[in-house]
Amino acid sequence: MEACGRGHTFKKYKKVRGVALISVLITGIMIALVIGGLYYILTRTMLTGERVRVYTSTREAAVGGVNYAVLQIKSGLFDTMDQLGCPTGWTTDGNCCTSNLAYRLSGTTQNFTNRITICLRGYAPPPGEVVTAVAGTRPIAGGRGYIYLIISEADGPQGSRSRVEAVWVR
Repeated sequence: MEACGRGHTFKKYKKVRGVALISVLITGIMIALVIGGLYYILTRTMLTGERVRVYTSTREAAVGGVNYAVLQIKSGLFDTMDQLGCPTGWTTDGNCCTSNLAYRLSGTTQNFTNRITICLRGYAPPPGEVVTAVAGTRPIAGGRGYIYLIISEADGPQGSRSRVEAVWVR
């Protein structure tokens, strides 16, 4: 039964459930992908998200380079240096691994370079470990007992340079 003309009708329409929810979810996912893509473009390709450490002096930057190297060693990144392999992002320089970090001095906009060199200098059994043989001491898994030499050279303004050397036993 219908009413005459284009007015009201007594026909029952099919109830459509969930269409609004699905369309909102699809729209949300599309917006998230667009925002993620913009973030990737800004941080990776244009390097706007590149973070440069800020120090008050060249000496402080050199000490910060040593601290950075110690954190990298503690994380296990250099456990394979006994096979003369450097991690990705580090260049091989003989039996050492070298990397350059950018830093800035507070109050300036110019970036300077901090060259960090990590060399594996030897192995000593950690205290409390059993030594199996005098001449046949083998390194323990996980890099424990490795002796590293860390050299951090920070270049500064007007040709200034600061160098910090440290020895780290893991």
